Amino acid sequence: MSIRSELLLLIVSVALAISISVIGMTLPILIIGLAFLSIGLIKMTKDLRWGFYFLMVANFISVGMSRYIPLPLGLSIDFILILVFVILFLKEFRNLDWSAIRNPTFFLVSCWFVFNLFQLLNPESNSFIAWFYAMRGTALYFLLTMLIAYMILKDRDIIWFINFWFSLSIIAALWGIKQHFIGLDWAEKSWLSVPGNYSTHLLHGKLRVFSFFSDAGQFGAAQAHTGIVALVLGVLEKRSKRKVFYFFTMAISFYAMLLSGTRGAFAVPFIGGLTYLLLSKNFKTFAIGGILITIVFIVLKFTFIGQSNYQVQRLRSALDPNDASFQVRLENQKKLGVYLQTHPFGGGVGSGGYWGQRFSPDSFLANLALDSWYVRIAAEYGYVGLIFYLALLIIILLQALKRIRNTKSIAHKNKLYALFAGFCGILFASYGNQVLGQMPTGILVYLSIFFLTNKPSNASTQ
Repeated sequence: MSIRSELLLLIVSVALAISISVIGMTLPILIIGLAFLSIGLIKMTKDLRWGFYFLMVANFISVGMSRYIPLPLGLSIDFILILVFVILFLKEFRNLDWSAIRNPTFFLVSCWFVFNLFQLLNPESNSFIAWFYAMRGTALYFLLTMLIAYMILKDRDIIWFINFWFSLSIIAALWGIKQHFIGLDWAEKSWLSVPGNYSTHLLHGKLRVFSFFSDAGQFGAAQAHTGIVALVLGVLEKRSKRKVFYFFTMAISFYAMLLSGTRGAFAVPFIGGLTYLLLSKNFKTFAIGGILITIVFIVLKFTFIGQSNYQVQRLRSALDPNDASFQVRLENQKKLGVYLQTHPFGGGVGSGGYWGQRFSPDSFLANLALDSWYVRIAAEYGYVGLIFYLALLIIILLQALKRIRNTKSIAHKNKLYALFAGFCGILFASYGNQVLGQMPTGILVYLSIFFLTNKPSNASTQ
């Protein structure tokens, strides 16, 4: 590095230090963000895959960064997706391979988006703004992510996707571990001081770590998702260096999942593991895995082993059918069932949960706890929308199985096994919590669906 470069770096460092001491973190972070945006634009005009790199980073950190910067940083996902979409069509319109999107999965995802547009005509819908905010997580991100992925990515890109995902998850896990052993910083303490956050994240004096995610529930489910995908890859990988990386990712992710105290996250490795064992068609592997899962279930369900550990207590309570939280959820679902008898198309997108409380706080759905992702779909889209959505997911699963069966490369098939196991785990866990439509899980699942349903290419992956 030249003397001039060192001097410039020193001046910039001093300027940032002074600005932080005088006005706090907001302006320096904004400056750094604009610098990365400029670099991103340059990179994306040369290689559109850089759009996915930035999308992955924003997908992981945007919610957490909003604790430090009072801006709607969640909209950065929209901005990146639309920016990539615009650059794609301006730069590559004449060379685009439209045959890539001619498959049942993308067709159904498009139909689901159109169904969301028609929800604007739902007479029960009270707010266009609420519809816009809520529709992003349920349909818009799904459509745009799939469309751009089909047009840009290839089979070989599954390698960077997995490595990038795992690297970001490790950083998230380490930040959560820091929260547990060292403590929270000023922004996290301010967020935790909000009554609703305090009551759900500090139980019996124990912190449910949330890293830089929206909450502990999403953090735990995301780490469980990463853990089961890494576990399957670690088992199947032949190369020692990659095997070590995968098993390390698995270990730290599952540990972070336990620190989150998220009971529903336990379903992700449980269902994901069973899914892989069934796909493997290896009786020995299936028997050993089945025995291990059964032992874990028996220990948690019928013994008090490890009861002194708070994380084990939280997992054990997930298997208790008399748990107070579980009973409240069943009661709310009964109330919703009565409501849907006269509302086959639901109360409108954005009528329940956070957006309902913000834009229509006096409505029935806004005051009904919608903890489950599928319960939310039923509440806002009605039984008609729920059936449509479940049919979409089932067809995606069938398309994915067909793709796995037709994949010739063993190395690539192993990666598809792992993504499919993680996908199934998230689908099951979404019954207990609103996992699928939240960041970062939503984008990760949508990209997984792309690789699981994309037309096979001749390019092999290692």
